[in-house]
Amino acid sequence: MIYFPTLLFSIQAYSATTAFIAGTLIVATVLFIIFTSSKGSDDKLAEKHKVYHVRDRYFLILTLAIIVGLIISLRFLPYEQYQGKPAEEVTVVAMQWAWKMAPGISNATPEAFTGESEITLPANKLIRFVVTSQDVNHGFGIYSPEGLLIAQTQAMPQYKNELEHKFTEPGDYHILCMEYCGMPHAYMIGTIHVK
Repeated sequence: MIYFPTLLFSIQAYSATTAFIAGTLIVATVLFIIFTSSKGSDDKLAEKHKVYHVRDRYFLILTLAIIVGLIISLRFLPYEQYQGKPAEEVTVVAMQWAWKMAPGISNATPEAFTGESEITLPANKLIRFVVTSQDVNHGFGIYSPEGLLIAQTQAMPQYKNELEHKFTEPGDYHILCMEYCGMPHAYMIGTIHVK
């Protein structure tokens, strides 16, 4: 989840509002076309052309409004250029049945990487997690102190996934594996202390 403190809405709320407005405009336009097209008789060709002209004009206005809305809203999507540079980077290696985490980007192989299952990170700073796996697929899920899933990505062997997140509240966040990886899967827990 990406946090934008300057926005009135979250990205999901903004997208839902935009979709609702666009849908309302489309329904209103279709209803207008239906009601204006049914007026008058078919033998009055001039009135028919007038209605078609109005319909074409409304279709053009609606199309332009949708294009402008899409162009404006694209800048709010969670692309890297709008997130800023991370304040800190953390390497995460999953293995049956533990997490290894350490500050910085490590070039060591997953087997040679040394890290701890607990790490301390700052609050209100953008953190980039570089996540991989030593053995099988794992799910890197970050849970809030209340037990809510707030961010997740896959930990896959021979591949590095990046996850950026800003912790807005101090506390102890737990890392749980979200993909079954064997009998002790439920005990694969890491901790992020946010200060």
